[in-house]
Amino acid sequence: MIIENFYFNTAVILLASYLIGAFPSAYIAGRIKGINIYKTGTGNIGGMNTFSSVGKIAGVLVIITDIGKGFLIAYLATRFSGGYPYLPLWAVAAAVAGHNWMLYIGFKGGKGVATFLGGLFYLSPWSFLILYLIIIPITLVLSKDTYLATAIGFFIFSFFMWIWEGSYLWLIFVLLIMLFYILKCLSLLRSYFTERRRDISPIIKKLFKPFFRGV
Repeated sequence: MIIENFYFNTAVILLASYLIGAFPSAYIAGRIKGINIYKTGTGNIGGMNTFSSVGKIAGVLVIITDIGKGFLIAYLATRFSGGYPYLPLWAVAAAVAGHNWMLYIGFKGGKGVATFLGGLFYLSPWSFLILYLIIIPITLVLSKDTYLATAIGFFIFSFFMWIWEGSYLWLIFVLLIMLFYILKCLSLLRSYFTERRRDISPIIKKLFKPFFRGV
């Protein structure tokens, strides 16, 4: 533990997780190139928009950094949790909130997926593979939309984790991540139904090319 008092220790870990999660890697990458990332492309302050609007190398570095934030926080929270097994979950959730609403740039941010995946990979690596090799591909094929597929995938995954890890706290954790994601994608999710919008990332199309011919 960082501080012997459990409640103070928890508060310090959650605050530190938020501040680390709020590190604006995509914004910095854009500024280095003279680009305001949230005024370019999709306007999302994340790896995918950096990849398409700033450059491939910058995009890859941002994605690695954002995944690394989640992984680092999951590790540190586990290391300093004082044996409380579920504190790392709330620390990762705080990091995702930090990424989605970055204190350093006026509470703008990304969607938190990469940061969540980094934390998940540390805490439950096999479930990480199940999410992105089974659940998300199925929801992508059914919905033909990256944003809706991710939201539905997280919802399904939350119940899977409840069973897989044997604790309803995992259910709450993943549903909380889903809520953060939906709040950042609300207009896009609404337009899927009202405007019949369909949007699959070009990178996703390449990864699952046989499923998206003609899309």
